[in-house]
Amino acid sequence: MLQLSLANKDVHGGLMCPSLVEFKKDVLPLGEEIFEDNNIPYRFNGSDYTFKFPWSKGKIYVVSSEKKIRGPNWGFAGINELTLCPLVRYKEIIGRVRVKKAQQPQVVSVGTPEGIANEYYEYMIEDPGDKFTIVYGDTRHNQANLSEDYVQNLVDSYDKVMLDAYLSGLWVNMAGNRFYYAYEPDINCDTTIQRKFSVHGDNYRQYHHTHISLDFNVEYMTAVCWNYDGRTLTAFDEIVIEDNASTEKMAQAILARGYVPHQTTLYPDPAGRARKTDGRPDHIVLEQNGFTDIKFRGGAPRMRERQLHANNLLSKGIIKINPDSCPFLHKDLVGVEQDKIKFGKIKDNPKMTHASDGMDYMVDILIPFRGRTKRSTTQRIR
Repeated sequence: MLQLSLANKDVHGGLMCPSLVEFKKDVLPLGEEIFEDNNIPYRFNGSDYTFKFPWSKGKIYVVSSEKKIRGPNWGFAGINELTLCPLVRYKEIIGRVRVKKAQQPQVVSVGTPEGIANEYYEYMIEDPGDKFTIVYGDTRHNQANLSEDYVQNLVDSYDKVMLDAYLSGLWVNMAGNRFYYAYEPDINCDTTIQRKFSVHGDNYRQYHHTHISLDFNVEYMTAVCWNYDGRTLTAFDEIVIEDNASTEKMAQAILARGYVPHQTTLYPDPAGRARKTDGRPDHIVLEQNGFTDIKFRGGAPRMRERQLHANNLLSKGIIKINPDSCPFLHKDLVGVEQDKIKFGKIKDNPKMTHASDGMDYMVDILIPFRGRTKRSTTQRIR
C-alpha cells in the first residue's frame, strides 16, 4: 500500500478490511509499528478512518466489507483478509479503482485460502483468466518475522487439513459444510463415560470436581457437565431447559442434579456479565445461587478460532462425550453447519448450537488456543 501510494501521488486510495474492529486490532497496530520503526511520517484520522502521508495530497480511506462500498473514486486499493470479505465487496472495490490520472491503478489483496468451497476459489483459481497474479507463501518462509515458537504452536494447535491451509497456504477441502468436521464417533464417543468419583469406605463415594459449560438463552438453555484430568475433557451429563428458560431456573436445576458449588466450576457465555434473562445479570444470578467459581473471558473467541481449536482437540481425541447422556451436544457436533461466507455457525434451528457454544467457551479457558497471537484475559468470580 505504501508503494502504491508513492506510485500514485496525489490520488486517493482505499483499504478494505472485514470489519473496522478487525482493522483496529490488526492492521492499524501493525501499520503504526512499521511507520515508527522506519521513521515514516504519517497521520491517521480516527474520525473518518484515513491515512495521510507527506509525499501525496491523496489519502488512503479505510472501509469495512460489512457495508456496500458506495461513491469513492480511487486510483488504487488494498484488501486485508480477502477471503473473509464477501466476493461482492471485492468486485465493488474493483469498480472504485477508476481515477484516470493514476500511474499504477492496482488492487492488491492478502489472505488465507479458506477451502475449496470458498467463493474466491472458483473466481480466482478455477477460472482466473488473466485478471490476477497470485503469489503463494508458506508461513515457514516468514520465520524471520515471527516469534520462535509460532510455527510449532500452529503444529500443536491445528489438525492436518488446517495445517495445509494455514501453514502451507494451500486450497484444501475442509470436509463439506460441518462446523465440527473432525468429530468422529469412533474417536470422540464413549457411552461408558460417567461422572468420576472415588470410593471412601463401603458406602461413601466422593465425586470429583465438575466443570460445567453454559450457554445462556431464553429457549433451550443448555449446560453440559464435564470431567477434566488436566488433558482430556469428557462430557457425561447434560441439563436442558426448553421453554421460558432463565439463569435462575438453570442454577436451581444444576443444584437439583447434585452438583454442589464448592466442587463445581462454571464456564458461562461471556455476554452473561451484562445479559439478563430475569432482570439480573446472568453471572450475578449464578453467584447468588452459590456458584462463585465462575470463569469467563472478557469476550467470546472469534468464531473461526473456535472452529480451528475445537477441531484440533477433537481430531486428537482430547474431547470425548457420552452421546447417550449428552444428546444435544452430540447433535451439535454432528449437525451444526457452517456459513460458507462468514464461517460462523448457522443458527436456523433453535435447538442447536447452544451446547457446542458453551463447550467452545469452556475449552478456550481450560485448554487455551496456542495459535492465538494475543490472548484475552480470563476473568473469575470467586
